[in-house]
Amino acid sequence: MPFDRSWRRWRYALEGLALVVSLGVVLYGVCSYHLAVDWTRNERHSLHHASKLALTAITLPLTATVYLPDRHPNRELAKNLVVRYQRAAPALTLHFVDPAAVPELMRNEEIREGEITLSAGDRRERVRQYTEAAFTNALMRLARKDSQWLAFVSGHGERSPSRGANFDLSDFAQALAQRGIKAREVNLADTPTIPDNAAALVIASPQVDFLPGEITVIQGYLSRGGALLWLLEPEVPGSLQTLAASLGITLTGDTVIDPGAQAMGIDDPAMALVSHYETHPALGRFNATALLPHATPLVVKALPGWQLAPLFVSNPGAWGERSSLKAAVSFDAAEDLRGPLTLGLALRHQAQRIVLVGDGDFLSNAYLGNGGNRELGTRLVEWLAANEALVEIDAVSAPDSRLDLSPWQIGVMGGAFLIALPGACLLNGLWLWWRRRA
Repeated sequence: MPFDRSWRRWRYALEGLALVVSLGVVLYGVCSYHLAVDWTRNERHSLHHASKLALTAITLPLTATVYLPDRHPNRELAKNLVVRYQRAAPALTLHFVDPAAVPELMRNEEIREGEITLSAGDRRERVRQYTEAAFTNALMRLARKDSQWLAFVSGHGERSPSRGANFDLSDFAQALAQRGIKAREVNLADTPTIPDNAAALVIASPQVDFLPGEITVIQGYLSRGGALLWLLEPEVPGSLQTLAASLGITLTGDTVIDPGAQAMGIDDPAMALVSHYETHPALGRFNATALLPHATPLVVKALPGWQLAPLFVSNPGAWGERSSLKAAVSFDAAEDLRGPLTLGLALRHQAQRIVLVGDGDFLSNAYLGNGGNRELGTRLVEWLAANEALVEIDAVSAPDSRLDLSPWQIGVMGGAFLIALPGACLLNGLWLWWRRRA
């Protein structure tokens, strides 16, 4: 019937229109809205917690400017990196600038092609690698109010922030530099005063005695509200007894022996494992195990007006050994200190902040990468420098950048690619040959 044919034509037209409208809505949604789901085991493609904290530490409007020519292939890489941060901070704006359009700016500001400039107020930081670690480190430097530096006491055989020996602290100094804290060595014999603009003073395991005047300089700096990080060892120069006594510290000379380390497969009995941390602004939610080789326990008596806060202690089974470690050691209740032993301590008096750690090896080049040593050190420095907002921001890494397979998994993959897949191709060829022949 004519009516039926007319109705079918209208129905087909309406169905076609509905299909076009549906496709248009889908395409509009795809182009206008983006949904990203990270299914990696360790959320490799999501922002690290430290990156989110770095974003929240910046209160001023944040702008990322990428200097790349039009249609440059790296534009997409830079955009993808910044977009990850924009999901956590929508106020972050992104601009692309063609270097050829601003040659004077590139020359005057010494900007390289491909760099990302992060701006917040009148402060600028640059990102030269399109990685989350580089971007987050730049955010940390941007969040720091002013450039800060640590004064490392030198001239007494201390661990150096510039030398690369296993004993020294150059790797730790580099980690601090990425956060915007620079390290300088100060010889108190040449510089009789410690600048008040130093974020903190560091005494890192000196080997020889200080002059009486040097002790006076350090005490004067602390009395003016200075901060101190003192890395102690079982053997401490006698001249530092005066400084220790002024802080209520008793230097025992003991070495911490931790049987729990041997249970974890560590042969050195003088390797102390630290896994218990007290509640303190310098530690926050930190819970990584730290390794302290040849540590010494801290025996401290609180002085009037000072706030004393233990930071971390040894395992309960550890003890402070007073005899030589050359022979076999065992706990002697009559002489040795029974654990748990205090290995990290924070002192505070008005503006003064002091952190004492019964070990300097844990920040050395030889041991910095073990466990949570590096993060523990950076947290202590940030607290000493009164940067509470930056304490919990640690370096970002890619935890699942390696693919580790068990032997049976390797066998399955090898069998699939070397036997099953070629065999399937061979069988398919034989089947086609048989069909065509028939």
